[in-house]
Formats: sequence, C-alpha cells, structure tokens
Amino acid sequence: MTLPKLTKDDWKTIGPWAAVIVIFIGSPIYLAVRPNDFTPFVQVLLSLFLFVLAYWIGYKAEIAKAAKAANDRWLPQAESVIYRLLTLRTNVRGFSDSTKSSCSEATCDLPELDDPALKAVRIKMKSDCEGSSQRLDDIGHQLEDAISDWRRFIEANCHGEECARIWDAIRDREARLEQEIKERKEAKAKKALPPEDAL
Repeated sequence: MTLPKLTKDDWKTIGPWAAVIVIFIGSPIYLAVRPNDFTPFVQVLLSLFLFVLAYWIGYKAEIAKAAKAANDRWLPQAESVIYRLLTLRTNVRGFSDSTKSSCSEATCDLPELDDPALKAVRIKMKSDCEGSSQRLDDIGHQLEDAISDWRRFIEANCHGEECARIWDAIRDREARLEQEIKERKEAKAKKALPPEDAL
C-alpha cells in the first residue's frame, strides 16, 4: 500500500501543526531530562511561542468565520440566480420549440406557398425560422454555461446539510420546469390533432 503524495498546499497546512506538536511534546520531555536548562530566557521563548500560537489560531478562526459570513451572504443569491437562469433557459427552449413548430406548420396553414412563383418567399421564411431557432438555441447554451458557473460557485462554498438542501431544491426546480415543458408539448400535440367529429 502506497501513501498518497502530499502537495505544497498540504505541507502548508500540515507543516505549522507538525512544528507545534513537536514543540509541545519535545519541550516538556527535554526539560524533564535536563531541568537545569529551564532558564528565564527559555521561559520567555516558550511564552512568546504560546502567544504567537494563540494569535495564529485566533487569526485562522477569524478568517474561517469571515469566509463563512461571506458565503452565508452570497449562497442564497447564487441559489436564486440559478432558479432564474433555469426558468429563463426553459422559456428560451419553449420559444425555440414554438419557432420550429410554427415554421413547419406555416406550409400547412398557407398551401399557396407551394406555388413555384412563391419559392423565394418559402426560402426566406425557412431561413428566417431556422436562424431564429438557432439563435434561441445558442442563448439556451449560454444560459447553460452560466448555470454551470453558479453551480461550481455553490459547490466550492457550501458545507454539509446546506449543500444537500440547495442541490435538492435545484433538482426539484429542474424537474418541475421539465414537467412544464412536457405538459406544453402534450397540450400542443392535442391541439394539433383533428377533432373526433372530423374523423
């Protein structure tokens, strides 16, 4: 079994604590063996070391507390932004689907477009429809990228149960929006069917 390699960041975290442990364990053992070496100078050095250690621990704790306070302020906003972006992406997808279906239905609704004299109009309509649909799809992809960025921000800054709650809420919102898209498509398909009397 091989031990994992430690990175520079690992050593930065482990190093100071290793030094503290060595001094805390080594000093009493050394002074127990050689009590005559416990001079006022050594006592001052140990007091200074304890003061620096207390200051360093307090400083680290304050940094962690400040980071948590900043996260507590920004995480709800990040969650809210994801909800809005998800809704916007769903609306854009809906517009894109509507544009595609409207374009395909135009030839059925306007049979006069089959006339060879109106070929230029037919080509123009088709290119406009495809262009609009493509632009909407591009906007949808950009929104997807923005959602991924905010997801990474939340993943990097949330902790414990808070993470689970946020991810569950986002999954619920996505499922609800997907259900809305499905229901819209089903309603549109039903509307497109001819009435039973006409069959």
